[in-house]
Amino acid sequence: MFRKSLLLSGLLVLMFTGVANATMRCGTALISLGDTASVAREKCGAPDKSEEHQPAARINGVPRLNAAKVSFWIYGPRNGASQHLKFIDDKLVGIDTRRD
Repeated sequence: MFRKSLLLSGLLVLMFTGVANATMRCGTALISLGDTASVAREKCGAPDKSEEHQPAARINGVPRLNAAKVSFWIYGPRNGASQHLKFIDDKLVGIDTRRD
């Protein structure tokens, strides 16, 4: 009985932990995982800092197989926290809030 309740509580914690970082508020708008970079820029404006890594390329300039463009955006700090966004091929895949 104890093992079942411990397993259930662990699953609930994991479930709600994933949901907490799935959205970011920009004024009255929300952006979510899966949104494009253009949607995020439209709703939140230009990031305070950004960094972009182009896909790895061969010597002849052709991108390597399964290579992707990765972008990192930072908004803030605002109210003591910064929002760190990660895009892979212009699709939002990570939102992380960090206290400064």
